[in-house]
Order: sequence, then C-alpha cells, then structure tokens
Amino acid sequence: MKTMHFKFSDTLKTAAWAVLGILLLVVAIACRQALELTMARHMLVQIPMLLIAGVALNRFLARLPGLRRTARYAASWDEYGLTGLAVFLLASAYWMIPKALDSAVASGMMEAGKFASLLVAGFVLPASLSRANTILQLFFLGNFASMMAIAGMLYQDTSTRLCNFYLLDDQVLAGTGLVTLAVVLPVLWCLGQASVREFFRGGQQAAPDVVKVGHP
Repeated sequence: MKTMHFKFSDTLKTAAWAVLGILLLVVAIACRQALELTMARHMLVQIPMLLIAGVALNRFLARLPGLRRTARYAASWDEYGLTGLAVFLLASAYWMIPKALDSAVASGMMEAGKFASLLVAGFVLPASLSRANTILQLFFLGNFASMMAIAGMLYQDTSTRLCNFYLLDDQVLAGTGLVTLAVVLPVLWCLGQASVREFFRGGQQAAPDVVKVGHP
C-alpha cells in the first residue's frame, strides 16, 4: 500500500508540474496583447510567467524515467551549473532592454524569439542551480539582482520614454517593480538556505524565553 501511495503521489506531482507549465504558457500566449499593453505587465507578469513555465516543464520532464539518460548527457555540458546560469542571465538581461521590448511588441518573429528564449532560460535554471554550490549561486543571484536594480533605477530616473510603445508613468512603475524584485529575491534565497535558517533557529534557542525580574 505504501508503494502504491508513493507512486500515486509521485504521478500527481508530475502531472501538476505539467499542468502548471502548460497553463502558464497558454495564458501568456492567449493574453499576449493584454499583458503587453503596459510595460509593467510585460516585464513583471508575462516574462516571469514564461520563466516559471520553463521551470515547471523542466520539473515535469525530469520525473520521466525515459529522459534520465538525456539529463545525464546535458549535465556533462553544464558542469557546476555555469552554462545554464549564463544562459539564464543573458536571456533575462536581453529582455530588460527597452529596444528588445519594443521589438517584441512590433515583430511577431521577435515575439516568438522572446517566448522561446525565456522558456529555455527557465527550463535550464533548476538543474543548473542544483549543480551550483552556494558561492556560485550567490554570485549568480548578485549579478541578477544588481542587473534588475540598475535597469529599474534607470527606468525610474530617466525623464524620457525609453520604449516607444509605453508611457513614461508606466515605465516608472515597471522600474519600481524591478527594484522591488531586486530586494525581495535575495531575501527569499537567504531564507531558503538551510544554514541561514539554522543560524536564526540557533539564536532563538540561545536566547531565554522568559526574562525573570527579581523583587527585593
């Protein structure tokens, strides 16, 4: 019974990853015009949706037994996760460029390239992160967060429109969102590290629960 329950649970998880990835991709395509109507929705909703869809499809395919040999072959090209993390940084950096956003809105070919590149970037991220040690993860996260912060501050401080398709107020809103993500993502990464959790847990255990005040 335990074996059957384990297999059933594993099958549900596999199906859930597949449904999530396909659903996000379908919504990103079907609602493309609405999502790209404003710069904030384009950068802060559609692009993360495509990245997460790629992550979900990776988790789905990684659970299929027949693809394990392919995964081992791919790992030989991604030692320490450097190749996959570099792909993720390059793809995400390119689609933060205002000209790239304009091109995606104006050209169907560039739009297709955006979808494909962001899906691939999200797809390679989980395996690459699992191969990278903490120092490499921190280096990658620092680069990614600083890139978002710089782009966000540029969008906020520039008094002229950087994108032909988007208004200045929307540009400022997108910049604020990028700066916020640049702060939130490192915090979430730190909270997800076991060593950090143990540090705070140890500090709580060392501190007395109740301070007793003596009376004369």
